[in-house]
Amino acid sequence: MFMLEYHNQVINGSPVATFVIDAAHRVVYWNRACEALTRLSSSEAVGSSQQWRAFYPSPRVVMADLIVDQASEKEILELYKGTGRKSLLVDGAYEVESFFPNLGDDGKWLFFTAAPLHDESGSVIGAIETLQDITDRRVAEGRVKILNQELEQLVSDLQNSLHLLKETQHQLIQSEKMAALGGLVAGVAHEINTPVGISVTAASLLDEKTRDCALLFESQALKRSELQSYMQLARDSSGMILSNLRRASDLINSFKQVAVDQTCEQPGVFNLRDCIDNIVMTMRPTLRKTSHTVKVDCPENLELDSYPGAIGQVLSNLILNSLLHGFENIEGGTVLIEVSENDGDVEISYRDNGNGIPENHIERIFEPFFTTKRNNGGTGLGLHILYNLVTQTLNGRISCESSAGKGVLFSIVIPRLTAFVRNRQ
Repeated sequence: MFMLEYHNQVINGSPVATFVIDAAHRVVYWNRACEALTRLSSSEAVGSSQQWRAFYPSPRVVMADLIVDQASEKEILELYKGTGRKSLLVDGAYEVESFFPNLGDDGKWLFFTAAPLHDESGSVIGAIETLQDITDRRVAEGRVKILNQELEQLVSDLQNSLHLLKETQHQLIQSEKMAALGGLVAGVAHEINTPVGISVTAASLLDEKTRDCALLFESQALKRSELQSYMQLARDSSGMILSNLRRASDLINSFKQVAVDQTCEQPGVFNLRDCIDNIVMTMRPTLRKTSHTVKVDCPENLELDSYPGAIGQVLSNLILNSLLHGFENIEGGTVLIEVSENDGDVEISYRDNGNGIPENHIERIFEPFFTTKRNNGGTGLGLHILYNLVTQTLNGRISCESSAGKGVLFSIVIPRLTAFVRNRQ
């Protein structure tokens, strides 16, 4: 009697909703927490076999009934549509999360556990079931799920937007490339139109006079003076055609260099001072026609694993640029090429004391076809070719400092092991 009263006090005092049924499915205990949860009083529940009234609108078994009947695991899981599972803590017990629309005003989510009660011989004499209200948790989980779905949708939308942005960026880049190509074609057409046009005109005249001369010769009416006149015209026309076609050929070769082929030259290890001296030597025939000088300050034993041809073309273009632009109307101009090494990079400083570059031209000097000497033979390709050689072939960078009347400084920084760096990329 004492133990029964003790058990009753423990169950009634528990904050967890709990009820107990006996082997005949009659309610033995229905604690105060269970009353508060189900709104079914203990006096109504105890002694009754209708515990279902607290949870369902019509008669059906509850978990404790299945435990008393020793239902199979399959039967229990099927009744609760796969939401049940065996307890990991109590032998023979099962746990279920389920929604009960008849509990409270809006229904409740319950987590409930039912376990068998045994006598001294091990026979099942009843079952105990505990119930916990997890509505707040499930509502929070539902909100989190909705937020996750919204977040996933937002991420998907952002990914789609990013994809669209990349596509748009790609299209813009292609449009810019096509625009640049259009400018290149226009520049090519503009530059070679004059020499080709002159050559066509001279060739047409030569063809016409040759036909006339041939007719006179065939009719035996060709005079010595007419033959001499034709020969002079042929020499003049041939010279004009050859001169202008050479000019067109030079222009075409220059245009080809605009798109620098980074694989056309084999790299190698070479002495930079020797390379620069050779470049200056090849420029001497041009320099002898002027009073300008080129000075070199470079370490004697500085070796590079790079592209000597590209470096040669860069320095040649800079020297020619100084002769054509920098030293216009200047006598005794000086070019100074200084080389230093710093942390594996080689810096080549190219400086002249010429006319300089106006500030409004500095940002455009590396653009293709930008020139202030178009009427005097300038194509605007020299510095653009130079820029491509430095940044693409030599894997370096180039900058320019200048102002009108104060000369120019080109700073070129390239890796000492350019070829090694490019091979690793």
